[in-house]
Amino acid sequence: MHSISRIFQGTGVMLFFVLASYVGHAQEELETAAAKSHAVEAIEIQIGDDVFIADLLWEKAPRTTAAIVSILPYEGITYHQFWSGQGLQVHDNILKQMKMDHGLWPTDNFPDYGENPSIFGSPGEVGFYVIGHGLFLTYGKARFYGPPEGVEPTYIFAKIDDNLERFYELGRHIGRHGQQVIKLRAHRP
Repeated sequence: MHSISRIFQGTGVMLFFVLASYVGHAQEELETAAAKSHAVEAIEIQIGDDVFIADLLWEKAPRTTAAIVSILPYEGITYHQFWSGQGLQVHDNILKQMKMDHGLWPTDNFPDYGENPSIFGSPGEVGFYVIGHGLFLTYGKARFYGPPEGVEPTYIFAKIDDNLERFYELGRHIGRHGQQVIKLRAHRP
């Protein structure tokens, strides 16, 4: 019985060192991935033939920004917001999985205040709508809202500063004529 106990003790010590080494390696990989993702300072948002540059807000929404960068390049379908005003939205399973992979799922009543939540959108703001796992791109005035919950916070992680007039025209066009393909990729100046 004693020898069996010693075998388990020895195995346990070995297992501890193996696990500690694995955890240390995994932590290094996460830190390396985070450093690489911070190298991306802006994204290109292409809708049809139009391309808009959005600066990433790493200091205001670090986890959300890292999550978005992790899925680049990304392609989906954008259509006009139903309830929130002058904005476009994108929803799909890639964004839903990204939300879960990066721990971006607060309770509906208590958003993560470290991720720059807002219930209002202003022209050029790009946000991640955590409750419905979608992207919101505001081209005019917006209040992030939907039935059954009412006002719903969105994590603002990027901002388009140039060519907002064209972005407004494009948003109105999609509102009148329907969905378009949207592509997001890292901007390399």
